[in-house]
Amino acid sequence: MDKIDVEKYSNSISIPKPDISSQQTNESNLDSEDIWKIVTENLKLVLDKVEYESWFADTYLEKIQNGVATLSCSNEFKRETILKDYNKFLQSCLTKATGQNLQIEIHIKNNKEEKPQQRYKFVGKKGNPIIDLFTEMEDAKEKYKESIKKARLNPRYTFDNFVVGPNNRLAEAVAQSVVADIDSQMKSYNPVFYFGSTGVGKTHLMQAIGNEILKKNPNRKVVYVSIEQFLNEMIEAIRTKKNEEFRNKYRDVDLLIIDDIQFVEDYPKTQEELFHTFNTLYQANKQIILASDRAPREIKKITDRLRTRFEGGMVSDIQPPDYETRLAILQQIVEEKKVNIPNMFLDLIAKNIKTSVREIEGALNKVITLTKIGELPSYEEVARILQVDLESKRKRATPEKVLKVVSDTFNIPIKQIKSKKRTANIATVRQVVMYLLRTELEMPLLDVAEHVGRKDHTTVIHACSAIEKKMEDDVSLGERIEECKKEIFY
Repeated sequence: MDKIDVEKYSNSISIPKPDISSQQTNESNLDSEDIWKIVTENLKLVLDKVEYESWFADTYLEKIQNGVATLSCSNEFKRETILKDYNKFLQSCLTKATGQNLQIEIHIKNNKEEKPQQRYKFVGKKGNPIIDLFTEMEDAKEKYKESIKKARLNPRYTFDNFVVGPNNRLAEAVAQSVVADIDSQMKSYNPVFYFGSTGVGKTHLMQAIGNEILKKNPNRKVVYVSIEQFLNEMIEAIRTKKNEEFRNKYRDVDLLIIDDIQFVEDYPKTQEELFHTFNTLYQANKQIILASDRAPREIKKITDRLRTRFEGGMVSDIQPPDYETRLAILQQIVEEKKVNIPNMFLDLIAKNIKTSVREIEGALNKVITLTKIGELPSYEEVARILQVDLESKRKRATPEKVLKVVSDTFNIPIKQIKSKKRTANIATVRQVVMYLLRTELEMPLLDVAEHVGRKDHTTVIHACSAIEKKMEDDVSLGERIEECKKEIFY
C-alpha cells in the first residue's frame, strides 16, 4: 500500500478549522466529535472509497488530553496499519483542525463498550473484502485453538515435526491417508491400530492426524482420550446417572482416538461399552484410531469380538528408530529450541539411546541444560551424564549381546569362542567375554562359565585375573575392551 504524501496534501488542501481564539486553545473546550468530523471529511478527500472504508470507517477520536489524541479502532491489524502508513497525515489533519501539535495513540475498542461516536459514523458500503478476509482468518485461528483444546490434543504434535524413517514410514503413510479420507464414504483404513513399545511416536502420530483434520476444518468433532480417561468418565457417568451424555460424547464424533488400548483387558465392563461405541462409529462411517504397546492378538484378556474389530482395518507397528532417524530427531529438536549443540554430542546420544524417542529427548535436554548453566561440557562429561539416562538400558544388557559385541570387535566367531580351541588369540577373546560377563553383568561364576562352553567356575576366576593383568601390560587391549563396553551399554 502506498504511503500518504503528507507534505503534498498538507499544503494543497484547505482543511476547515474550528473557531479558535488568539489565545491558546484549551483542551477541555475541544469537542472530539466535531474535530473528528473535520478529520474524516478531509480523509475522504485524499483517500479512495475502498481505502477509507478499510481503515477509517470504524475508527474514532475518543479524547484529546495532555497533547495526545487518543483514537480507537476495531482490531490490532488495523491499528498497526494506521500507525505505520497514515500517522503523519493524521497528525497534520489534527493539527489544522485543533491548532495543536498532537501525538497519536490508538487502542483497540472492546465490542462490549458503548460507542457514542456511532451517531456520527458515516454510512458507507458495508462488507470490505480486506477486513472481512482478515476477520475470517482471525476467527478461524481462534476456532482452531478452541477445537484443539476441546479435542484434548497437543498442538505441538504435527506432521511437520514428525520425523519419518524406515521404522515408521508405513504408519505415517496410513496417517496421511486417514486425513485425506476423512470426508470420504470409502475410507481406506478403518479402524487404524498402531502398536509399538513406549516412546516410539504412536501418540505423536495419532494427535498429528487430529490436529491436521481440525486445521482443515475446525468444525469437525475430534476426541482424543486414553483408555484410563475413558474408564474414569464411564464410572462417573454411571455414578451420576449421565450414561446417555457419556455415550453421546464418544459416539457423536467424526474421529475418535484412543490411546493405551491394551489396558482395557483388565476391565470387562469397559470392553462392553467400547464394543458398542466402536460399532456405532463404524456403522456411521466415522474414523477410529487406536494405539497399544502390543498387537491385538497379544492382548490376551479381551473378547474375541473386540479383537476381531481391532484387526479389521489397518494394523501397523512402529519400531524404535534407527540411527539416522534418531539423529534427524535430535537435529529437529535442536532447531525447534533454537540452541546450538555440537554434532558430536548429538551423535553420542543417537548411538547410545536406541529404544525410545522420549529417552532421546530427555538426554538432549540434559545436555542443553549443561550448555546453558556453564561452559560447553567435554565429551567425557556428556557421556558420564548420559549413563544416568542409560541405566535401565544397561540393566537390560544380555550375555548374548556381550558375546556378539566381543566377537565383532575382535573378529572371532562366537562358535570359536565357545569351542575348546586354546590358541592364544581365541583364549584371550574368550577371557574377555568372561571378564565382561562377570564384572559388568555381575553374573554368577557358573553361569559365566556355561555361556562360553565351560563347566568349572575356577576358569572364570582365572580369566578375570588374567585380563586385568593383560590390560595393565597392553594398552591397546584395554582400549578394545572399553570399545566393547561402549557398544554393549552405551
